[in-house]
Amino acid sequence: MTLEDDYGNKYEIGGFAKLEWSRAGQAPKTVPDALSTYTIDNRNALSNQPPATYTKGSKSSELGMQQLTLGVSRETDSAIGLEAKVTYRWRSARAFDFFKTPDVDYTNGGGLGGLDFTEKLVGINRPDLGALRVGTQLSRSWSRSDSFSYPVGLSSQWADSGAGFGVLPEAVRLTSPIFEDGTGKLSAELTLARNGLNTQNVDQSLVQNGSSPTRPDLKELFFQYSNQKNLVELVIQSTSGAKQTAFGKSALVGWIGDPDNLSANNPNPRKALKPSQSVVILQGNYWPNPQNMMTWGVRRSQWSGSAATCNYNAQLLLDNGTRGGCVFGIEPGFNYGSQANNYRGYRASSWDGLLGWSRYDGLYTYTVSGVFFGQADSDNAEVQWGQNNSAFSVNLGVSRKVPEIHKGLTVSGGLTYSQFKRLGPAPLSMPNNSFLGFNSLYDKSGHAMTLGATWVF
Repeated sequence: MTLEDDYGNKYEIGGFAKLEWSRAGQAPKTVPDALSTYTIDNRNALSNQPPATYTKGSKSSELGMQQLTLGVSRETDSAIGLEAKVTYRWRSARAFDFFKTPDVDYTNGGGLGGLDFTEKLVGINRPDLGALRVGTQLSRSWSRSDSFSYPVGLSSQWADSGAGFGVLPEAVRLTSPIFEDGTGKLSAELTLARNGLNTQNVDQSLVQNGSSPTRPDLKELFFQYSNQKNLVELVIQSTSGAKQTAFGKSALVGWIGDPDNLSANNPNPRKALKPSQSVVILQGNYWPNPQNMMTWGVRRSQWSGSAATCNYNAQLLLDNGTRGGCVFGIEPGFNYGSQANNYRGYRASSWDGLLGWSRYDGLYTYTVSGVFFGQADSDNAEVQWGQNNSAFSVNLGVSRKVPEIHKGLTVSGGLTYSQFKRLGPAPLSMPNNSFLGFNSLYDKSGHAMTLGATWVF
């Protein structure tokens, strides 16, 4: 909804509310916290998983999500546009729990400064010069991947995986004007992003002792080309000094450094190398006619690898009942080696793909789609961290607009089937072993049915 006052200022109020219910063919096997296996890392790379009889889970799950956007804009007589906008998104594990927790939690503290805004920006633009926006913004690697994959029912599988970062707390974005040459339209964009040092949970004496926390630095290039039948986009994102992840929706936060105390005789940090990662995504839509649309995408992710970091405030419960060793709760690392090699990080890269088809028939839309997660290329032969695993997830969906109730209301349903190549840690481009709804340590395949409703206002 847009309102305009007598002075030419426009006020935007928008957002959505989403309710979703899912029923899986088998209960996902989740290891209880008391067994501490996942306290080491969320892939169970350093020890054998507990027997399945010790796990727990439920076949049913729910999701509630709400987003609210407030904005104000103004266009001057010289065609210069000014804007300010804030967006906040909430997520809950219960469909009717509204405004519970932030969708992505990346800040600490209270007040407005401690809120996890999805967007909080100001901008200036002119059609012939482009646009400049400053503040908290969504990366194109996540937001555009979500825009392509959400309509075909695989938003989480495609947009939330890979080596990208989704929320950029401190960003500057420069967007070019739209260029036309008679065959299509082309635009380009450059985003530079940073964030503060990530020392909230780190013993400050260890920071002073040389753990070297790093300020994350991100650069992202975005190109968009469109003509009558095609929309093609290219995203190139490169990051250094950030907490390494394969959760493409995660916020850009810094690496805590390396405050490990290896032993009583060697209390100094290991001086592990600063982590880096990058992602390249080529994706698009093709319309052979107005009733049909093909969606496609190819993605390459790359990580430098990152050593696991000891949580000095806790110790692992060993098999003999005693406590000792490190619990990697603050910085679990990424694709690391064995303890004998100081958990050193190994470089890795992988390829993933997206393919989908949508059929529009009046108020109804029918979709079929799939995502493939490839094996990773890595020299890590010490620890199986998922580099030798691959997986795919396919979805059949149907949705219907419900203008009889509200023009922004859509109801939908889908059937999903997913399968891993082998039992063990999930492929590197997934954020954890249960990313597809079941645990890859215990089950190679799983299926689920989902019903939902989305209201856009």
